[in-house]
Amino acid sequence: MSFLKVALSNLRRNPVRSLLTGLSLAVSAATLSVVLSLDQGYSSAVTDDLVNNTGVHLYITKEGCPIEAASVIAQGGLSPLYVEEDIVTRIQGMPELDAVMPFKLFAVTTDDGSRTDIFMGVTEAVRSIKPDWRFAAGGWFTSDDSVILGAEMARIEYLAVGDRMYSEHFDREFVVSGLLERNYSQDDGTFFLPLHTAQAMVGREGKLSAVAIKLNDISNMDYIQTRLRAMMPPDYFIIGSKELSDGILEFFGATRAIMFVMVAVAFVISVFGIINTMLMAVLERRREIAYLKCVGAGKYDLIRLISLETAAIAVMGSTFGAAVGMLLSPLSGNLLRKFLVAYVPSGAIARPDMGIALTAFALCTFIGVACSLYPAFRAAKIVPMEVLRNE
Repeated sequence: MSFLKVALSNLRRNPVRSLLTGLSLAVSAATLSVVLSLDQGYSSAVTDDLVNNTGVHLYITKEGCPIEAASVIAQGGLSPLYVEEDIVTRIQGMPELDAVMPFKLFAVTTDDGSRTDIFMGVTEAVRSIKPDWRFAAGGWFTSDDSVILGAEMARIEYLAVGDRMYSEHFDREFVVSGLLERNYSQDDGTFFLPLHTAQAMVGREGKLSAVAIKLNDISNMDYIQTRLRAMMPPDYFIIGSKELSDGILEFFGATRAIMFVMVAVAFVISVFGIINTMLMAVLERRREIAYLKCVGAGKYDLIRLISLETAAIAVMGSTFGAAVGMLLSPLSGNLLRKFLVAYVPSGAIARPDMGIALTAFALCTFIGVACSLYPAFRAAKIVPMEVLRNE
């Protein structure tokens, strides 16, 4: 007897019921794939934005909360708190520091609300502190009215070196002095200005959003962080880039918990659906199972048969669901981006990969097969005499 052939034949008896059962597992696999992709993608994007792609090891800021600090440091929030510019002169001579970059960061939403432009006032230290800050065309600022464009902003605005750019919000004209190479970070969507020009545009002369610091030796970070804290006024904070990303991810934990609750609900629905389907299949075929036992089928043969039927449904549903989840993950990432409050990274929020697809497939298949055990044992316990005594 070919158990697999008989199992597939039994499933074809009621194709609609088998299809719906497989779809319940497909929903679970797709949901798990999307959630794992979002979890992995958001964590990686935040770490890339705030740690890997910045070249910054420490920040001096007035914001003690990592989430608020990230809003100011990475997204251009114009906080009422600010760092005094003279802080830079206090630490400039420390031999442990490779580069010190004071900056002013602010964001301006266009009148139609369709876009938020990020402006960053910088000094030449940006060239030392940002590892991927390279010119595709042009070069450094030539005057107070110069602007350097990130690659994406140059593409959107259709601007080249030497072109003039007018800002309606500030009623001011700038000349493009340089275009940056694309580095797939926040810099791609940023307008870079001379520091004092940016400060004057928002009426914050002598005031900074924060000070970014690059260390000569990252192994001395704790010691240098302690030294810097001792040199600062009591209302200043020294925040490591890793602390910044960890704080954001900790806040994201609430969203992560909600997403995994959704996965759990999908799995519970699938479990009850599979058990119900296979139990109905067993009850409908009690007489057939009784005949099988009469001609020599043992209880382990019946358990194997029911398990194979469930496994076939589980494999097909899990495969389809994992594939759909991989396709839907980027769309889910774009949707989640609209609802994130604390920090929206510049990179892709959802990062599906084959490992996630295989995890979703394996877990859903295992759960599906495990759900067949109760109906299979019910089938194995059928007593032929009780079922066939009326014939």
